[in-house]
Amino acid sequence: MTDLGCIKCGRSPPDVEFSVEEEQSGEPPVCKSCQRLPSPGPNEPSRPWREYDNLKKAVYAYLDDLHEPDDPAWDDIWRALGAIMGEYQRDAFVNAFGLDEPAERACIRRLITGEDECPHSPLEADDDPQGPPHKPPASDHATLWLDDGEPVLYSMHVYPGNIERLDAKEPPHNLWFDVFEFAREWGLEVSVLPKSWYNLGSSVHIVFYPPERYR
Repeated sequence: MTDLGCIKCGRSPPDVEFSVEEEQSGEPPVCKSCQRLPSPGPNEPSRPWREYDNLKKAVYAYLDDLHEPDDPAWDDIWRALGAIMGEYQRDAFVNAFGLDEPAERACIRRLITGEDECPHSPLEADDDPQGPPHKPPASDHATLWLDDGEPVLYSMHVYPGNIERLDAKEPPHNLWFDVFEFAREWGLEVSVLPKSWYNLGSSVHIVFYPPERYR
């Protein structure tokens, strides 16, 4: 029986069991419980290169229990990766969707009507109850994006906990329905992108755009 702990969960016998193959392989062992877990995603490359190995070592060092940053908030590796990757993710999004620049004000009405400027008062954003509003439900960290000066896409970075308000005393308890109903009402497409550069690992990126834009 191996005396080593599982490289996944850190537990050692007799708390966990190892297969005969694991014990005889000579490699760092993985216990039977961890082997039954769903796949974590892509396999590692069959022939890792230097940069990959360096990145892997840096990530493992960051996740190590002995790692204690001066600011405890930075113990969250997703916050660190977000700070490092944020600009890259933003620029990749802009290039992928063919965008030029952000508008001065994030007004989704402009995307719906094609108006040149936001018509709403800064003090009362939805001052036209009959027309499209200034922003959609659950809007947070929003940007109206332009292409050749024309509004073509509205994006917002939201925290799922602010949308799935399951413990709220008053409805709505789940704003996902409101988000998609808003898109249907005003004739927009809506996409949910898992990579948000605003807060990687904690927020998701929701985008609205006219149906004809990307068809």
